[in-house]
Amino acid sequence: MTSDLSQEARSFAQQIQNTLNKTICQHVRMIAVQRPAQGRPVFTIGAGLSRTNPTQPKGFPLGITNKKARSWMSLSYQVRMDDEDRYLAVHSSFCGIFADEDLGACLCHFDFEREKEHYTGAHLQIHGTSPALEKLNRDGDIGRPLDKLHFPVGGKRFRPCIEDIIEFLVAERLADGREGWQQVVEEGRDRFQRKQLRAAMRRNTDLVDQWTRDQERGTRDE
Repeated sequence: MTSDLSQEARSFAQQIQNTLNKTICQHVRMIAVQRPAQGRPVFTIGAGLSRTNPTQPKGFPLGITNKKARSWMSLSYQVRMDDEDRYLAVHSSFCGIFADEDLGACLCHFDFEREKEHYTGAHLQIHGTSPALEKLNRDGDIGRPLDKLHFPVGGKRFRPCIEDIIEFLVAERLADGREGWQQVVEEGRDRFQRKQLRAAMRRNTDLVDQWTRDQERGTRDE
């Protein structure tokens, strides 16, 4: 199945690359590279990857012209085949928004970790200060900064997709969008949501069967 995973991972990388370059970036190149063997095969997808650097993606500017970028993104995905070895699954992902090329000044980052236990796997972390959090922290939490909170964002199935983040960046004037970026976002988001819905249906066939029976019964009653 490694050859299937390789093909699927590279196709997904190309899809992300096209989405970025048609909306808020130019000349970004997303690469899919297999990680060193540790159990089942896993590919990392990100910018600046190579066989000699298979795990540490580089940041890239958010800009549609040759002017100096105001914001930067660090984006990576860990992908593998699902438990049935039929479909590509994102094992984890990271999308950070930064104010500098060195990725030292972080605004926020959207994370997904499929097997996380102590907090929700799909979450948002925000960098900044919060007087409210300083008051809410308990004795053992004294000094805990805002970026240590994991704000839930939809769970495994309905987490934000890259199109949601692009829309956020343009709407909040943190990045400029190309002409027609809205259509690219809408089409990509619809594609993501359809995939998630199909996955949910595969995992809940009893509910799908029940819904089908209910619909057929309603049609007969009419």
